[in-house]
Amino acid sequence: MSELTALDILGKQFSRRVRGYAPFEVHEFLSQIASAMEALNRERGELKQQLHRLQQQLAEFKERESALQEALVAAQRSAESTLETARSQGQQIVDEGQTLAERLLREAHGRAQNIEVHIAELRNRRREARAELMRLVQLLEGVVRDDQSREQKEPSAPQLAVLQAHADAKSESQG
Repeated sequence: MSELTALDILGKQFSRRVRGYAPFEVHEFLSQIASAMEALNRERGELKQQLHRLQQQLAEFKERESALQEALVAAQRSAESTLETARSQGQQIVDEGQTLAERLLREAHGRAQNIEVHIAELRNRRREARAELMRLVQLLEGVVRDDQSREQKEPSAPQLAVLQAHADAKSESQG
């Protein structure tokens, strides 16, 4: 059966009988029913509109909720990815720092060894130079002693006078 409207109720005609209801009362009652039916239909239409609006809002809220959940999941993934990247880069920096520190320590150790070798070589050269100087000093002392000894053995008379006397004697004999 189709929906009853207020016009259907007001337009309804009943057959007349001898002992039936009072037509005015029936018509009055049908008018009341029609008014009530019209009010109910109006309320029903308003409720349908309200239901439709609420369904649309619910759909929007569900879309927003879904979008927020997706954004939250994406943000969480992004944060995890960023954190993992930061950890990885941090570990890489630490590893590179350790490698650099180890290399610098090796280089410093090598330089220190080279310096120690150089210092040892310089010490050896100093010892050799000192020994050479000592030999030279001994040699010079020997030369000085020999010179002193020769000086002591030399005649105290001036040699020029001896040569002069010898030259004079020679010129007398030739003359």
